[in-house]
Amino acid sequence: MKSLKKKIMMPVILVVTIGLLSLSLMGYVFSKKIIIKHVEKITEEKVEKLVVNVENKFEQWKEKVELISELHPVKNLDFNALSKFVEDNSKFFREYEIVFISDLEGNYKATNGAVGNICDREYFHKTIQGQTVIAEPVISKSTGNPIIIVSVPIKNNDGKIIGLLGATVNLSVIKDILNDEKFGNYGYAYMFDSRGVTVSHPDKNSSLNDTNKDFKDIISRMTKGEEGTAYYTYYGEKKLVSFKPVKSIGWSIGMSANYHEMTKSIELLKKFDLLSSISIIILIAVLLYFLTNICVKPINKLKEYMEVAAKGDLTVQSDIKSNDEIGVLSNRFNTLIKENKRLIEEAHEYDKLKTEFFSNISHELKTPLNIIFSTMQLMTVHSNNGQLDSNKLNKHISLVNQNSYRLLRLVNNLIDITKIDSGFKNLNLKNKNIVEVVENITLSTVEYVKSKSREIIFDTEIEEKIMAFDLEQMERIILNLISNAVKFTNPNDKIEVNIYDKKESILISVKDTGIGISEDKQKKIFERFRQVDPLYIRRNEGSGIGLSLVKSLVEMHGGNVCVKSKYGEGTEFIIELPVKLVSKEEDESSIEDFVPQCNVEKIHIEFSDIYS
Repeated sequence: MKSLKKKIMMPVILVVTIGLLSLSLMGYVFSKKIIIKHVEKITEEKVEKLVVNVENKFEQWKEKVELISELHPVKNLDFNALSKFVEDNSKFFREYEIVFISDLEGNYKATNGAVGNICDREYFHKTIQGQTVIAEPVISKSTGNPIIIVSVPIKNNDGKIIGLLGATVNLSVIKDILNDEKFGNYGYAYMFDSRGVTVSHPDKNSSLNDTNKDFKDIISRMTKGEEGTAYYTYYGEKKLVSFKPVKSIGWSIGMSANYHEMTKSIELLKKFDLLSSISIIILIAVLLYFLTNICVKPINKLKEYMEVAAKGDLTVQSDIKSNDEIGVLSNRFNTLIKENKRLIEEAHEYDKLKTEFFSNISHELKTPLNIIFSTMQLMTVHSNNGQLDSNKLNKHISLVNQNSYRLLRLVNNLIDITKIDSGFKNLNLKNKNIVEVVENITLSTVEYVKSKSREIIFDTEIEEKIMAFDLEQMERIILNLISNAVKFTNPNDKIEVNIYDKKESILISVKDTGIGISEDKQKKIFERFRQVDPLYIRRNEGSGIGLSLVKSLVEMHGGNVCVKSKYGEGTEFIIELPVKLVSKEEDESSIEDFVPQCNVEKIHIEFSDIYS
């Protein structure tokens, strides 16, 4: 058998090893994701900034050229005057290589003295159609440099297009703007026009014709005007790029970052975490060895106590006193022993209650059946002897009816208790006058109560209180309480049914001057299948279900029921129900309304266990 020390150490070391390594791995993966997300966000912000800067620069160029096109010499196609104006305002035109004027035939003159024809240029045809154009990069016919051309139509005073004014910007200006943004040591920005031609890139050969498939796909997306973030491998280096279009001209800018550069720190962290985890595991193993030596002694002692308890001796108690987990375990052991003793006692009590329940139910079923069977035997004897007159017949029928009602009441109560326990019992709430309903229920019992030589009185603080309640179940609650009051009162005693308004709630009191309930038995009366008096000495019949059912029905209404009683002086049951209303649709959902008058048959059912 393995020692307790090894059993403690091995799982702990294994768990710690797995935990630390898992934690390190999770930390690495999580940190890597955070860093990559952060880098992606930075590249997105940088490319957004570049797009804004380029957009602003293009707008400035367009505004300047449009402004010049409105000059009088330009409207007259006076090239000499324009050339002098450009020379006099060289600071204003420092970003332009040349400025030129072209007629409608494409013949142009430039401020650097160059002349030629541009009718083969796409921007020429768009401009003389009335558009302000920033052309795709081309090789200048006059300087031979890669340039961007900004051209606007020239209109005379009548608004007729008579030529175009153009200005060229060297691509190096765009490159300078892009080179202002860097990412780390190896990250850079680049730009492609709508044809996939490189406007700016460290590798001048990069274009849609690039043989690198991943990079070619990214350029294709850029030329389509898409924006986003992607990964690609460029000459063996994994890279991240965020790209966004310059919408005014249809070009696109990308901002790249070297993947290995941005994850270099996290790779170092991974190695450090691994070495740290191994060191911590070794340290924990050493400490655990000494700690288990300290822990094993009291644990072995506690084990001996458990072995004694396992043999059935529940008088054993642990004397281990400490402020650590062993002390807690010792206390829990003592608590467990006490709890087991309590559970055994409760099991005995439950067996006793179960026996009492079956005894009560057997009695409740057997008594009415015996009476019905005996009555039928008497009726048979009297019939055979010719002595069955109408008085005897009515008396026997009355006994059969009463005990049939008693059986029906018992079955109904058992069914309702089962429905409530299983959650299938639902209330049919309606907005009604609770005062009128309770009063009608009470008054409907007057004749029956009077026949038992008792007096019943109804009184109320208010005449009307509209609230939501189940009328049929309210009838059962009130009848059950009045039935109890009749059973446990003597002739000439008084029963009072009162209603009190508490604004937010309603109190319904059923009070009698009967025999009362002793204080030690008041807590038991709402327990299911409980009888305050033993079966063989009690003075009235009953299954012990009625008051439990009353309590359940009241609680389904959101209320509560309590009892006040003094032995020999009387008992008062008080029901408190919250005042609430249901919606108009729910209130009108029933097919027929409740008739505020108790059915005589229901009284017979609820009062069936009261014998004369």
